Amino acid sequence: MLGKVIRKTSASGGKGFGDVVRYVARDRDDQVALRERFGAPDMGTINLDCPLDTHEDRMSAIAILDSTAAAVQARRQTGHPAYHIEFSWKEGEHPTRQQVAQAADHVMRCVGMAEHQAIWAIHKDTDNDHVHLVVNRVHPDTHRIQKVPGWDWFTLDKAMREIEGVQGWRHDNGPWIAVQRERPGQKPELDIVRMSRTERAQRGLLKDPDMRVSDKAHRAEQNIGADAFQRWVAGSPGRAIKATLANPGATWETIHQAAAQYGCVIQHKGSGMIVTTTLDDGRVLAAKASQLGRWASKAELEKRLGPYRPPGAAQIEPSVTYQRVLDGGKGQLHGPGVRGDRADRTDRRLERQAARKDLAERFNQEQSALRARRPALRKALTERHRAERHMLTTELRQLRAAAIAEHKRDGMLPQVAIAYQAWLAAARREELQKRQTAERRELIAKIPRADVWRTWLEKQAEQGDEAAQAALRGIRYREQRKSKAYAQQDGIEGEELDPLRKLTVAALHAEIDHERQLVIYRGKDDREKFTDTGPRIVMHDKADDSLEAALRIAAQKYGGKVAITGSSAFRERAARQAVRLGITVTNDDLQAIVADEQAKLQAQRRPQADRVHEPPRRDHTPAVVEQPALAGAPQPELQPVLKQEAAQPQQMPRPPRVQRPDPPTDVLARWWNPKGQAERAAWSDLSEQRGGNRGAWGAWHAMRDYIDAEADVPASIAQAKASDRQRGRGR
Repeated sequence: MLGKVIRKTSASGGKGFGDVVRYVARDRDDQVALRERFGAPDMGTINLDCPLDTHEDRMSAIAILDSTAAAVQARRQTGHPAYHIEFSWKEGEHPTRQQVAQAADHVMRCVGMAEHQAIWAIHKDTDNDHVHLVVNRVHPDTHRIQKVPGWDWFTLDKAMREIEGVQGWRHDNGPWIAVQRERPGQKPELDIVRMSRTERAQRGLLKDPDMRVSDKAHRAEQNIGADAFQRWVAGSPGRAIKATLANPGATWETIHQAAAQYGCVIQHKGSGMIVTTTLDDGRVLAAKASQLGRWASKAELEKRLGPYRPPGAAQIEPSVTYQRVLDGGKGQLHGPGVRGDRADRTDRRLERQAARKDLAERFNQEQSALRARRPALRKALTERHRAERHMLTTELRQLRAAAIAEHKRDGMLPQVAIAYQAWLAAARREELQKRQTAERRELIAKIPRADVWRTWLEKQAEQGDEAAQAALRGIRYREQRKSKAYAQQDGIEGEELDPLRKLTVAALHAEIDHERQLVIYRGKDDREKFTDTGPRIVMHDKADDSLEAALRIAAQKYGGKVAITGSSAFRERAARQAVRLGITVTNDDLQAIVADEQAKLQAQRRPQADRVHEPPRRDHTPAVVEQPALAGAPQPELQPVLKQEAAQPQQMPRPPRVQRPDPPTDVLARWWNPKGQAERAAWSDLSEQRGGNRGAWGAWHAMRDYIDAEADVPASIAQAKASDRQRGRGR
């Protein structure tokens, strides 16, 4: 679990609880689409006796919180009365309402606000379930405002480790680490210890020990589905600049040229240095120079190159830019990079690339149209409002003199008449201002905002766009590859080219999670065996039958070529099983295991092949071959040799192997096609009769004797089974 404190900004509402509570309850005007898509969030209260079922109930809760906070508004107070905390669970973890309430109560105790009023809401609109906890810092009885604890994010992180231990969730790694303490003769206990960033890096507990990116950059990576500029510039551009700096004759000009090759500029900002790039839409992205490495800090660069000098007027044309990386990321395929050589997969790969390119073009066109439409409508509304204000001013000026003269005739003092007319004019202006404000808000709500790439993909995927669904799966796959848990998680990968769909597996039930774009395979015990995420199949159950089923599905999805990730024991076991199933393993470090398993299979098949070509015998006694009589007198020294030869069975010469052609593709498609229920049932039955992991291969070779272009597949399989029974091979 991860927790963070959401700081109140000057632009995020006033001094009350209305804005933040409406946000967590999804009651704001800009959250209508979220509420329709995901429904109303599950909400609860702490130390607040008020239901939250309806909009009116939530407005009453806001009024109670505001009235409590108003008790100290007349006195000097520190900060906003609302303390907003968010904490989330790992992907795949879904807490119950009771667990959420327990976690929220524990967090409030940890920050010293156990007796304060609070509202919580759980949101499930992302891959990670997360809770928003809004606490009133004003005590309901003493009316004293509670000071926010110093370094509260450290306190919150420790609370997350404690909740994980109590509720049994998987542990995240933050400033506080959960460590199992082994004690001789006792049950292991969970200790929560504080570790510095250096200690966590040494233990391999950091996602990116050598790279720090800002929170905004992290959010940008989720939105665009690609590396943020801060991470990208520390890669190839950073290495090129570092290599240039290592040259004996390096100068500021050569450093600027190395950065310009990637469309970047190194420049002063404040007391440090930054690296910037400009996108096509005019936005400027920046990263601290020190994010490239400690060698790139201002102090180190000026120590090596002297005082900073800006780049010259003439700069080289960049060969690679961050803008091109972004454009390419929207059209590229995400996956482990496994490539097959089958013509049908090549065609599908080209089709998917074209669909992804078309998707990126549609996104750019729609966003460009929105960006062009919004300013035009705003400009038209602004001009109309300006004209209305001018007309009102002219009208009030004309009425003012006549109205004052009329008031004087009625006996009203001049000062009173002027003040009264000013009050009427102010009321007219206020009325106009309120109406124009409402019209501006209505326009903002009516015109859809320009979406980021990921948000737009989610909307298109919800409408059934397969290209968008595949792009989302690729983005999630790429995000998972960054985490250390990814390398430790047992899984099977490959190049996904077909749409995500359920595949039939014996004794397993498949269900599609359309929201997260997953296919979950469960056993008869209703437990998850493995999950198909698109480019990756994640294993949950380590049983042999689950592994075999996952490998068969991976072979069909990825064209018979897979990459295996996870622990060493799992990778070896999965690689050997893949070899037995005839599936190609692409991991370079597993090729020795693959070769060893192939050698074992060949050694097992060789004695069986030798027995097939032995001549038939009536009994199990060794065959004795009579030798012709030797000419002349018997030679005693040859008798042992003759006896040894007579005791050995004479083998017939092995006949040449006849190569039979495979059945035509259209015939094979009849039993590979998921719609062929009868063919698949007959095939499965014959495979089971052949038995063992090699049953499918035996059934295949049996079918080759009977199947042809016009044959009925179930009948051919039945004929093969009958032949097996006559030979006594059936069970």
